[in-house]
Amino acid sequence: MGGSGPRHRGFMVRTSNPTRYWAGARILVGSTGSEGTSRDLIRGAVLVAVSDSFTGRGLFFDPWPLIILAAIILLTSILLWLPFVRRLTVAIGRITRATEEIADERFGSRVSIRRGDELGRLGRAVNHLATRLDGFVNGQKRFLGDISHELNSPLARMGVALEILEDRADPALRSYVRDAREEVVLMTQLVGELLAYARTGLREVRISLTPVHLRPLVERVCAREAGGAEVKIEVDSELTALAQPELLSRALANVIRNSRRYAGEAGAILIRAGRVGDRVTLSVIDRGSGIPASQLERVFEPFYRLENDRARETGGAGLGLAIVKTCVDACEGRVSAHNLDPGFEIRIELRVE
Repeated sequence: MGGSGPRHRGFMVRTSNPTRYWAGARILVGSTGSEGTSRDLIRGAVLVAVSDSFTGRGLFFDPWPLIILAAIILLTSILLWLPFVRRLTVAIGRITRATEEIADERFGSRVSIRRGDELGRLGRAVNHLATRLDGFVNGQKRFLGDISHELNSPLARMGVALEILEDRADPALRSYVRDAREEVVLMTQLVGELLAYARTGLREVRISLTPVHLRPLVERVCAREAGGAEVKIEVDSELTALAQPELLSRALANVIRNSRRYAGEAGAILIRAGRVGDRVTLSVIDRGSGIPASQLERVFEPFYRLENDRARETGGAGLGLAIVKTCVDACEGRVSAHNLDPGFEIRIELRVE
């Protein structure tokens, strides 16, 4: 074949049945005379090699230098980047945990990282935010407590005066005086709930936790709060949990009062407790219809109530479960709400001794 110059072109072909790899390259083939001068030149000859391996077992190309180079690069990257990534993920994890605790109103949580980069600035910002929120929330609760305390005395005097006036008033006017006295009673209850919520939420002094026998405490609270509702107790007499007795009693009383108010006629209220690992779970279960799943987390917010439960007959101001949460938090426990089929459960988790 003619051309302007020699061309060196290679190719590779794969065939099947059986699988073979064919590699070829154009070569120059010629004959020389006795004196070493070229007398005859044949162009277009092809050198062909065949193998059952893609690499030709080292004949076509050797992959090991590339593999070794890639392994060295990967190992070097791991050795250089792994400590950096680990420090980064640890710092992010600490910030995440502290933020979650702050969102649960545990404002004493702090991010313990010392870095000069953006993560360090973020940690210091989270600590500053926790300090500010602690001041705002405690200031708000202190204000509510002071106002509630100041309102107690005049409301008590108004109640006594209206009671005397009702006895002495003209029979035609007694119904109006009775209505006014009922309003004062409702205001007194609201002020009492505000005061309890404010006092429970103020944790300037660390609460001393002690082992509490749950069965006697549950029985005392039920005798005081059950009223006419049927209550079943399934608590072992030897079961104990770390708590502050007064705060735990207040939390349990509010839960029982809430169950009696909204589901007392639906069936018996069950109170049971048991140990799971290093925690003790105390549950109050009623046979009510429960609440929408989207609102389970919000029932512990202060002043939050379901839209269809704003009638006066239900009583309360949306502080009962908020008081429960502050009491349980002060005891270093957790409280949660769960819908059952059927029924509704408030679950209190406490540490064991």
